[in-house]
Amino acid sequence: MSRLLITGASGYLGGHLLALAAAERWAVTGTYFSNPIAANGGAGLSLDLTDAGAVAAAVAAARPGAIIHTACSNRNPANVHAIVPAARHLAAAARAQGARLVHLSTDQVFDGEQAPYDDDDAPNPITEYGRAKAEAEAAVRAACPDAVIVRPSLIWSLDPLDKQTGWLVDGLCQGTRVTLFTDEQRCPVHLDDLAALLLQLARRPELAGPLNAGGAQALNRWDFGLRLLAALRLVRKPNVRPGRVAEGRLVRPRNLILRSRRAKALQLTALRGVDDVLAADLRRLA
Repeated sequence: MSRLLITGASGYLGGHLLALAAAERWAVTGTYFSNPIAANGGAGLSLDLTDAGAVAAAVAAARPGAIIHTACSNRNPANVHAIVPAARHLAAAARAQGARLVHLSTDQVFDGEQAPYDDDDAPNPITEYGRAKAEAEAAVRAACPDAVIVRPSLIWSLDPLDKQTGWLVDGLCQGTRVTLFTDEQRCPVHLDDLAALLLQLARRPELAGPLNAGGAQALNRWDFGLRLLAALRLVRKPNVRPGRVAEGRLVRPRNLILRSRRAKALQLTALRGVDDVLAADLRRLA
């Protein structure tokens, strides 16, 4: 049984990964910072990823053959500030242990002005989160050149509901204003597909470097939101409105369409488009 360490295992993606890895018979340990891990097949380990000594000791004790790094989101400034040191410490520990490192980045390392983006396109972030993720990518490459760097787009699911879709549903039901941009393009990737891809990459140490992980269908945020509401059998109300990034003077990448060519060429897990996932769900429930 192969040993696997998953960081951020109390989070949305990390928790799903922990359960899936246990089901696939990995000997899996998940780390968390402030939210203990619920029982889902793996062992839990409290770890501050910004503490280099603690990270080195934890990895040495766990002796993983592979590490999947999902921790450090854009939820708050503290998480964003932890992105670079956490990546640097994990990459150094992975190299010292001889462990396979699968590092989760984001499509937001791109500026949104030169889409579509290929796997090897150079980062040019315009937000604080994107800049931190781009710097983390560079730190991983420097410390652990054999790591694979995965750049997903919006991670979504209706079961369990992802945070953004939950925000949309809550806003709809509470009557608060919800603006979904018509001029912001993304390639949403389903939670199940991304988790399967990450576990597959954990078993493929020969694959290194950047790898785009966008879903096969590009959608703007408005069209994506309408599809999700329809799938949930919720009727849009006037408080859910279309809008434009430019009108709000917001600093957001507008077009982050990804070409996930490496994943396709290597015949890795298929990253389905939103319509294909929803159609499959309808067939399953029929």
